[in-house]
Amino acid sequence: MRTADFIAGAWCLDFANTVEPRYEPAPVSDYLPDYPALISWSVKAGLVSNAGARPLRQQADTRVASAAHERAIVLREATYRAFHAIATGGEPAADDLTAIRDAYADAVAHALPRWDDQLHWTWPADDLDRLRHLLADDAVRLLESPQVARVKVCRPTCGWLFLDLTRNASRRWCDTGTCGVREKIRRQSIRRAARRTDR
Repeated sequence: MRTADFIAGAWCLDFANTVEPRYEPAPVSDYLPDYPALISWSVKAGLVSNAGARPLRQQADTRVASAAHERAIVLREATYRAFHAIATGGEPAADDLTAIRDAYADAVAHALPRWDDQLHWTWPADDLDRLRHLLADDAVRLLESPQVARVKVCRPTCGWLFLDLTRNASRRWCDTGTCGVREKIRRQSIRRAARRTDR
């Protein structure tokens, strides 16, 4: 599972990258097909601890958990479209920003405020929407941050999103070892084909 690398630099972007590839027509793999997969991903991402995930796992096979998973996927797709628009020089669609806002508003409405030199939101350990709340909060924080200008999209290979935090903003791929190599091979193939044509 390539998402285990968590290469995006932000939880919300790694969450958006749990579909591969994002560019058609290649077959699509969804790494979060159900609520248990969402829990496992969240633990690997460091969004919640193993102990923190235990109350969620106890409810993971219920209809309520399935509904929470559907709401999380709605947020994921809106997050991808909004940040993809930013990464490609466009403006996020109002519908996508509204979906993120609604998820964030729901998160704040259910949050328990905690003060630790600054405000932090926490959620009850058994709240099945807790993962979505955390991801909505992360998405809004990035949208409000100057770092949002550093969001890029890996193309033309997979379409995943990442934060380019290099000093000279030179990062081109989500992962040099996979997409970077793949793109270099693709370019070599094009050059070879061009040389054969010229003969």
